[in-house]
Amino acid sequence: MKSDQGSISAPVPTSIDKALEVCEALSLAQNGMALTDVARAVGLPRPSVHRLLAVLKRRGYVRQDEDSGKYGLTLKMLDLSFRLIGRSELRLHAYPVLREHVLRGRPRSFVAVPAAAEVTYIWGAGPDEAAMRTAYGKQMPAHCAEYFGGAQGSRRLSCLRLSATADLAAGPAVVIRLGSPDADGGQRLFCTCAPVYDYSGREVARVGVFGHGPDDAPLLTEHHREVWGLGRRVSTRLGFLSTAAAEAH
Repeated sequence: MKSDQGSISAPVPTSIDKALEVCEALSLAQNGMALTDVARAVGLPRPSVHRLLAVLKRRGYVRQDEDSGKYGLTLKMLDLSFRLIGRSELRLHAYPVLREHVLRGRPRSFVAVPAAAEVTYIWGAGPDEAAMRTAYGKQMPAHCAEYFGGAQGSRRLSCLRLSATADLAAGPAVVIRLGSPDADGGQRLFCTCAPVYDYSGREVARVGVFGHGPDDAPLLTEHHREVWGLGRRVSTRLGFLSTAAAEAH
């Protein structure tokens, strides 16, 4: 559309334009911004900016500090990116944690994303080398549905699924046992997994470890605590700021 001077007039900013400008301004303020500062940065009246911030706050994109009154972005923008990038992004955060775990000589580990029916296994392949393989379409944890050893293919599995911190002290009470090792010294598969949370506290995956042994002793004494720590560390990388996660750092 042309003006009286013959030039093309600039489009009138919409509410969406203004809201995005507010978000962009907040993204540059590490310690948050007061309402007046936001209004000055985007060149809009304080009442208009206040209304925009109220909407963004209600939708979870903006938070307001109770003490200073300053506004800042939440990690919900990151959540939208996670939905777009999907499980590859989650693996990106889990891999360094699990790689460090297996390179210390610890049992094989996995990260399972139930929404995507995907399990990625990570294991030590050398002094300073880790291997990775992803399986699709299997229930979590994937190996719990497999059969191990014996001519009859009898299932020999001890699995501990951690859902809450209290499970760490429950020990044998929360272990699922299927079958038993052969009398001639057959090995039992042990497995334990713990939840991974995103910034909003939503469980988005599980990390776990598994291996073979003659009994449940390692599962009940060390592995379940290790895997809870792994889940906490991955959750922290995803922005989960629970008290337990904060205490770990």
